[in-house]
Amino acid sequence: MSDPVTGSPTQRYVLKATPPVRPLAIGAGSVVVGAVLLVLWRGGALPVGLAVVGGVLMVLGVLLAGAAVVLAARLRTEVSLDADSIAVVRSGERRSLSWSEVREVALAHPRLILRTEDPARALSLVNPRSPQDPRFRALLHEVQQRLDSDRGYRNL
Repeated sequence: MSDPVTGSPTQRYVLKATPPVRPLAIGAGSVVVGAVLLVLWRGGALPVGLAVVGGVLMVLGVLLAGAAVVLAARLRTEVSLDADSIAVVRSGERRSLSWSEVREVALAHPRLILRTEDPARALSLVNPRSPQDPRFRALLHEVQQRLDSDRGYRNL
């Protein structure tokens, strides 16, 4: 799920967007209005032009709902942290960095950026929720702990 897996040397986090309620509601509403227009047209109460509008509303509603679901799914990011590295899986693509490769960490909402000597190898983690999201805050804390451990720093 979304919470870190405790009790193991590898921590896993799943960052995902909030459900796209508003676009789904708008899509459903337009499908219902379109269906009503088509039923009224079929009953002979409306001209053909409104039947076309009804059909277009239905198609646009389905497309909006589909796009909302696809975009929400694409924002899903899986992050695995262990003693040696961080691995990120987003949109089926897996990238990883060892902690020793990380030269700089920057937090520019909504992104956590892990920079390396080679800019092409940098990792960027997108926070699809608010800055106060507890999962993302826990991830930030864990990244800090892993980097401190790699550098030989200890909490006193």
